[in-house]
Amino acid sequence: MVDALSRIHAAVAPGGVVVDSQPIGSRMLVRVGGEPAGELEEDEWLETVAAVDAGLEATIDSGLFELQHEERYALVHSFDSGSEALEEASSWAGTRVPKAVEERLEVTQLSVEIEVEIRLRLLVRR
Repeated sequence: MVDALSRIHAAVAPGGVVVDSQPIGSRMLVRVGGEPAGELEEDEWLETVAAVDAGLEATIDSGLFELQHEERYALVHSFDSGSEALEEASSWAGTRVPKAVEERLEVTQLSVEIEVEIRLRLLVRR
């Protein structure tokens, strides 16, 4: 990760801004027809987030970037059906669809929403 950030640093002009955005919650709320239907699990993904954070801290400590701003917000993915939501969520790296949620999504034709916590960081190249 530090190598990737070093290459990004070389490609960005001094004072330029890099936007880092990634899902960070350990659970994603699933709603079917507006009602809670369970959660997706992101425990594996959080290991990736921890590695990214460690690499970013190393590049900040070395003076390549400065953290200018950080915020968190909810992002809602909307789907027309459970099968569409299941297909998409099953493709997300580090995300596990629990069996009970999978079974619910397989049979519903109602709209589905999946809410995830996102972290947005702005990094200024030094």
